[in-house]
Amino acid sequence: MTETADKGQIQHFVMFWLKPQLTKTEIADFANFFESLKSIKYIKSLSYGLAANTPVRPVTDNSFTYSLTITFANIADHNAYQEDKTHLDAVEKFSKNWYRVVVHDTVVSV
Repeated sequence: MTETADKGQIQHFVMFWLKPQLTKTEIADFANFFESLKSIKYIKSLSYGLAANTPVRPVTDNSFTYSLTITFANIADHNAYQEDKTHLDAVEKFSKNWYRVVVHDTVVSV
């Protein structure tokens, strides 16, 4: 990691593919996973939502079910979040609902 990549806010973007056998109610209830994360002190901002039904284009991938975006003040807060008990408990409780997760972490340019 470069010196520049160690400084600045971190955007943590996560896509979740939920199991196809889940009911509409179970998919809606999965939002409780994200809601349970909001109390974690390291999080600067958190937003989530279902994949949008945007027009099909070669560069668009709407195959995921939910996405989550969290902003952290710095890499230290990001790393502390990864080990936070609330985060780990939520992953343990809700991971039975997904079959794939993809994470992208970015140093935010301002």
